[in-house]
Amino acid sequence: MDTKKLVADVQEILAANGDFSNLSDKEVYAPSIQVERKNVYFILHENGEKYLVACESGNTIGEFDAIATEDAGNGKALVVAELTQANNEALSYRFPWVKPISRHGYKYTFGLGDRLGSASNAHLRLFKGRGIFPILAQQSIRELLLTDRTELDVVQSASWAVFEEGYTDGWGADGDHVKEPYEVEYAVESGCTMITLDATKKIHNEIADLSDEELDAKYNALDPEFVTRFNNDYLDKTFKIGENAEVHFDKKDVEQSVLIYFDAVEYATYIYHRFVVPNNLDFEISMDETIVPTTPANHYFFANELKNNNITPETLAPKFYGEFQKAIDYIGDLGRFEREYVVHEAIAEKFGYRLSIHSGSDKLSVYPIIGRLSKKNGWHVKTAGTNWLEALRVVAKEDPKLMQEIYKYSFDNLDDVKPFYVFHADQTNSPKPSEINDSNVMSLLTDDNPRQILHTMYGNVLNYQESFKYVYRDRFFDLLKKHQDEYDDFLNRHIAEHIDLLQGKAATKEEVQSKYEPKN
Repeated sequence: MDTKKLVADVQEILAANGDFSNLSDKEVYAPSIQVERKNVYFILHENGEKYLVACESGNTIGEFDAIATEDAGNGKALVVAELTQANNEALSYRFPWVKPISRHGYKYTFGLGDRLGSASNAHLRLFKGRGIFPILAQQSIRELLLTDRTELDVVQSASWAVFEEGYTDGWGADGDHVKEPYEVEYAVESGCTMITLDATKKIHNEIADLSDEELDAKYNALDPEFVTRFNNDYLDKTFKIGENAEVHFDKKDVEQSVLIYFDAVEYATYIYHRFVVPNNLDFEISMDETIVPTTPANHYFFANELKNNNITPETLAPKFYGEFQKAIDYIGDLGRFEREYVVHEAIAEKFGYRLSIHSGSDKLSVYPIIGRLSKKNGWHVKTAGTNWLEALRVVAKEDPKLMQEIYKYSFDNLDDVKPFYVFHADQTNSPKPSEINDSNVMSLLTDDNPRQILHTMYGNVLNYQESFKYVYRDRFFDLLKKHQDEYDDFLNRHIAEHIDLLQGKAATKEEVQSKYEPKN
């Protein structure tokens, strides 16, 4: 590494007066350049690796953990440093915007969930000027285990991408689908500014299967003080919400809402006081881990009980009518979805939070509805796993034989993931591996069933070993790194379809697909 050349690069940057479009050293990544009182910082791309370069007073430069140094004259020193946590901390003292912040006050927010650690740069380029706050770091504990990453790694990868792209508009980090207190604590200690509480263990799905008689018996077995309060507050009452919506509670609505959700309300209250308030987190609650959709009565009950406990989440995720399966478009009656969404949105507006849409990747048919109806409070949308599919698109294009190997392994071992996902794809309705060749391999990423197979098998593919060696992981990441520009293009086309529909820049799924596809 030629540190004297880097000193010359610093002088050229200072002389450029903010126009870095024609720098002589193309390894200096221009969007990353920051000049502060003649101190200079940037990301260097060299031999396929990335480094932080900082040039400032010799009195403070020691705060960086350097791998190379050079005297820069006039009392200054230049250092080259790796993209580590320690160096990120030192950088954040100088540029606080590299740290994640709360979503509070932002109307439109979007969770991107970069599972592989190499998508955030492309996403940031897309989000500049869009008026949407990105949640770059968004991983569940299960996703961390399947990708062999840590929460800290996820947050750090996003933070370095923020600096590299010079993105100063703010970003967030979500400890996604945390269930246990120790998971919340882990997310907080790793730098997350948001948690999504998955209250699955306190949402009693089994209640939905009870007969009316069994439901009555279980409800009336509660302490009389609870039965009396809930009946007084809800039974046979109609609540006007907004101009065009109302929620009515009959006996079954009350009993199911209480027995399915009240335990989750109490758990959310505990998490709120133990973690959210002391750490100034923004708070999302997931109600979507149920076997039946969240009715308007269920939603109203949950929100009102939170209000009784003086809790207003930043966002809340009901389980909407229809199917939000992984990697494919919404399945269901769009007319009914819209009618029920009107009521859910009115409830959210009444209680002062925004709706959150989970499993949002590829749900293009519902985005015009969401964008149109959530204009007052805004929306939060979560996507994640199809970043993996866009990476596989690179594999299919650049190494179709590897793609065919990955599909065969995924197809043959699909039973391994069926307990964890709800999806329609299986070996009977999907193309057999023997039917896939170099000429049709891209169809695996455009047809719903093979998309679902590939999507749900990501962790198994990345972690599969033979003779103590990864079979696919290293080849996959080497190829992705070699073709990062192509991956970036695929990523941005994919997410742009979602954003254009949410923001009303396009009216239909067909319109955005004609604009951004085919991606090959």
